[in-house]
Formats: sequence, C-alpha cells, structure tokens
Amino acid sequence: MRIRIEVAGSVQNQDAPRLTEAFARWLVQDRTVGPHVEISRIRSEADDGAMSAELVEWLSLVLNSGFSVASLVYSHRAFRASLPPRVQSTVRLVVEHGDSRMVIEAGSAEEAARITRLVTGTGLPGHQPPGPAEGTPAGSGADGAS
Repeated sequence: MRIRIEVAGSVQNQDAPRLTEAFARWLVQDRTVGPHVEISRIRSEADDGAMSAELVEWLSLVLNSGFSVASLVYSHRAFRASLPPRVQSTVRLVVEHGDSRMVIEAGSAEEAARITRLVTGTGLPGHQPPGPAEGTPAGSGADGAS
C-alpha cells in the first residue's frame, strides 16, 4: 500500500512532500501504527539533479498481521489536527492499494471502514458484492449458506 499527503487550496503543493515526511515520522511514533507497519520512503526522481530528488513523494507501508487499517485513518486525523489551522483544511491522505485510489478527507468512521474494505479485499468502495446466481433464490442454501 502506498500513501502520501496531498495539499489543496491556498497552501502550495510543494508543501506536500514535507508534510508526507512529517506524517511518516508521526506514524513511527504512533503506538497504534508504528509497531505494526514497515515504512519505506519513495523519493522523487529529479531530472536535473536538483534537490527535489530528496523530497518524499510516497510512503510505502507493509502491514503486519494484527494491524487495524482504521488506525491509519485516525492517526492521519490526529496529525492533521496538529497542523496550523490554515493548513488543516487543505491536507488529505491519499491511499493507493493495487489499482484503487482513495482520498481520506476528515478521518471519519465511514472513511476508516472504506479503507479497511479496500485493503482487506472485502469490497471496494462503491461496489456491491455479487448476489446469488441468477435463478437461485436468496437463502435457498445454494450459495453455501445454511
């Protein structure tokens, strides 16, 4: 899973790598996240050899068993609250897992549930699981349920 901080609005987008790095440090110190994830920093590749190659573009997370993905959302919410008021409303958490991308705005319980479904593979946000096979009444036992 890859994550990063995205900045919108009046705060300049060049602040995003700095905030992504700060969020990485925040996650390491968070007792509900740090011990359960391995964090790798993915740095930008500058074509001209400028210092921008040192900027952190993405964080790659390897999750250990027993980690609650919802903790990531709540950690982001606490991180966001620690920022200056003018920055708080512009900061979002972007999560990419496989071919899916999700943006966490407020750190709500609904967003925590959506990211958990995304990461655990129990259903992508906005998609319904397939129902019973056509012509098979629900609850008939034909779907393996009894």
